[in-house]
Amino acid sequence: MTYSLISNAPIQEFFEQYKIKNIPRTQLMRFINNILSFAVLVVLIITVISCDTQDPYRVDFSSAPDPFPIENSTKIETESGLAYYVIEEGDGEEVVRRSEVALYYTGRTMDGEIFDSSYRSGNPNPTTFNDLGSLVKGFREGVIGMKEGGKRVLIIPPDLGYGNSSTHALRNDTLRFDIELDEVGY
Repeated sequence: MTYSLISNAPIQEFFEQYKIKNIPRTQLMRFINNILSFAVLVVLIITVISCDTQDPYRVDFSSAPDPFPIENSTKIETESGLAYYVIEEGDGEEVVRRSEVALYYTGRTMDGEIFDSSYRSGNPNPTTFNDLGSLVKGFREGVIGMKEGGKRVLIIPPDLGYGNSSTHALRNDTLRFDIELDEVGY
């Protein structure tokens, strides 16, 4: 049994209009179906080839800077378990609990894999957080007290990171955030 991409009615009209009698109809119909099938296949191949081969859900972190060096910085540990290193102190406005902040950041797992960054997909602008309460506890705690222009490295244990989430992929991971505070608003 042969399946056709088009109905037989237009072909029969074509045969009758141009009085084609020398070529058997079934052979001509197969030929037309083969040409149409080939055309559809070519369009499909061109469509697939022209598509981006990268995963459309992949986020590009290639413009994120290298991790801040912490070798010459003093490690500060808080009562909650957060550890941070002051890379540069900064000299502008200081972040308080209700501050709106604009900052550059890159979040990494302790093996160096980037999972989030303000630099994603080549973004040159800082990310603005209107509500520090929406951030994970360790990030919020590490940003409070920073001054504009300051840089810190936060080492956030799981219970101050995503450990409170039963479904987050990073719930058991210690996280490293390199932060540069661009601007403080109130």
